[in-house]
Amino acid sequence: MLELVNLTKRYGDVVAVDRVSLKVEQGEFFCLLGSSGCGKTTVLRLIAGFEKRTDGRILLDGRDLADDPPHRRDVNTVFQSYALFPHLTVYENIAYGLRVRKTARNEIEGRVGDALALVGMTGLERRFPDQLSGGQQQRVALARALVNRPRILLLDEPLSALDMKIAEQTRLELAALQRQVGITFIYVTHNQTEALALADRIAVMHNGVIEQCGTPGEIYDHPKTRFVADFIGSMNFFDGCVASVSDRDCQLRLWDRWDVVVDKPVALAAGNPVLFCLRPEQLKLSLLPPRDFENGIPGTLRRTVYQGDATLYLLELRNGRIVTVSQNNYLARLSRDFFDLGDEYQIIWSRSSGETIRV
Repeated sequence: MLELVNLTKRYGDVVAVDRVSLKVEQGEFFCLLGSSGCGKTTVLRLIAGFEKRTDGRILLDGRDLADDPPHRRDVNTVFQSYALFPHLTVYENIAYGLRVRKTARNEIEGRVGDALALVGMTGLERRFPDQLSGGQQQRVALARALVNRPRILLLDEPLSALDMKIAEQTRLELAALQRQVGITFIYVTHNQTEALALADRIAVMHNGVIEQCGTPGEIYDHPKTRFVADFIGSMNFFDGCVASVSDRDCQLRLWDRWDVVVDKPVALAAGNPVLFCLRPEQLKLSLLPPRDFENGIPGTLRRTVYQGDATLYLLELRNGRIVTVSQNNYLARLSRDFFDLGDEYQIIWSRSSGETIRV
């Protein structure tokens, strides 16, 4: 439906968006994820027409709309600040775009009513924005964008101004709303939890380029670069090299000290440097040595961090590096696993766990 081809935006010598190419499907919930200044909001503004491209193409159903003004694009935007008119009621805010398009009065009434019902705001038509909570203002902004029935809805960090509990609830409502209306959503956020929870696919951006694009599971479980691995969730990094490779697995030597086996072969010859990545939840602590289908290295427990459902264990390896292990507290109580500060344990993981990244 939407395709960006080598889309580039420069501000003088600064390259904000650097040859970004991606495809977004009809009805997809697509997230642009990255830290501040990575170029994600600039991409959104280029699609909306609020910024002029330096180079590249923006294709909607095959037609290049990169030089069309915003009002001629079948695209609407929900801004981070909501951008509601403070002097207009909820009803008037939602109806504003329809009135600009000279839509018939009876059609405006019907479509505004439908939009209010869609976002759960029926009965609040006569209120002004300053009489609404942040979550309610966000719903009005959504209704105002949806009432025009755009092909694509662009959302620029719409939940960032809400407190955590309201944001979590609104996130669920937003996902359900998108499925209900079937409109393509392109959602910009720096919040990895939002992106993983909402998106069909995620493009992780860094320094104006897309580091990786894939489903939430692909991004989380199989990061392709160190930046993606570090940015999404928590990660333990082990410097190493390929010791040997077979058709079924490979052997890595970590920090020139520990040999481990990975069930996934890598397209690298022996001696090539790699970065081996393991999530804290992929690890476990044990007093026993690893078995044939496991890897393990020794570490001394230095600190614990209680997190409610889980506990983080920070262990110091014999080379001075710190490894973080996350274990579910409920399962730990069932198995009577208790660990003491200062004691040495085996840090164990399955040979099928982890990701090997070329460096």
